[in-house]
Amino acid sequence: MSTLARAQGVSRYQPEDAEALHAFQRETFGPEARQADPAYFHWLFEENPHREPAGIHFWLVRRQNAVVGQQGGVPFPLKVGAGTARASWAVDLMVAPAWRLRGVGPVLTETQAASADVVLALGISDPAYKAYQRAGWIDLGHIPIYLRPLDIRRCLEVIPEGGEWLRRLARLAAPIAEGAVPAARAMAAVAGTRLEPADAFDARADAVWIEAAPRYPVIARRDFPTLAWRYDQVPTSGRYRRFILMQGNRPRGWLVLRIETWRDEPMGVVVDYLARPGWLAPLFAHALDLGRREGVIALMTRTRNRPGHAVLSALGFLRRDIGTRLPTRLMAHLGPGGERLRPLVAEADNWFVTYGDSDIGHREMVGEYQA
Repeated sequence: MSTLARAQGVSRYQPEDAEALHAFQRETFGPEARQADPAYFHWLFEENPHREPAGIHFWLVRRQNAVVGQQGGVPFPLKVGAGTARASWAVDLMVAPAWRLRGVGPVLTETQAASADVVLALGISDPAYKAYQRAGWIDLGHIPIYLRPLDIRRCLEVIPEGGEWLRRLARLAAPIAEGAVPAARAMAAVAGTRLEPADAFDARADAVWIEAAPRYPVIARRDFPTLAWRYDQVPTSGRYRRFILMQGNRPRGWLVLRIETWRDEPMGVVVDYLARPGWLAPLFAHALDLGRREGVIALMTRTRNRPGHAVLSALGFLRRDIGTRLPTRLMAHLGPGGERLRPLVAEADNWFVTYGDSDIGHREMVGEYQA
């Protein structure tokens, strides 16, 4: 921790801070917010399989024995090229109203940014975006949303006002969209694959990671311990459905699905997925078939995946780069140990990102969509 951070009263979270921190979170985020839930805090920060021996990535500022600011980080291994870097997602920055514009927020951000080789922020507000730009963070652009109507008529009925973009594209795409599910089903059958439901992740996730990871230049680790923590151990684990793409007895990919409601209609959200590029078409083909059987009106996912874009487009997904209620920007900060990674990290097309990265996947997705 820097001398400036110590001078500003920044300290790393200790168990004895729990009561004061919880009071601060209830006051600033609201008593019903996930950040004010001790079970969520324990899962996200203390049960993280990539937690460091020095303690959790969570920093506080106190004034007069009260917490007035916080900054969280979610550490993880980031595969960059053929190597692995220490990385951390910046999450849950909050400063008490009376202490804003008094240097508390910037020193918390700087402290967290120095905690890893690569620090990332996903879903950045406009004020934070400007602050990160001034601090020299790398702007990696927006993470697109892909929307695949399955029932065109019902989809158009629930599109919010201003949805002319989707209305036009959906009408143009309707013949393709209606024929794509049978075609996708045939594609998956030719590949000899099936989508198996799983109550929890298992060692098959490691086999998929080993096969897929070398195909993506920059990707957060998605091995068995990571997925078990993120989807099986999270307090809201019952909301997620896990599926493994199998070819015979070989796992080729997986996806995590959540059913949400959009104006009283069921929507399927692919929260996370992984497969090497050659297996993405069967994976999403099965997902479309599953969505049709489940009666959802559309399938939606948020992802940055250059080879996956062609697959999703061919299957009738409509891409939207901006136009959501919540921001979709991705930014990266390179610490002293991360500068060597700049050629790969600074190129947006190198990244594989999904709604399962950082902590944004635990929000409702369809509620933020604006067509």
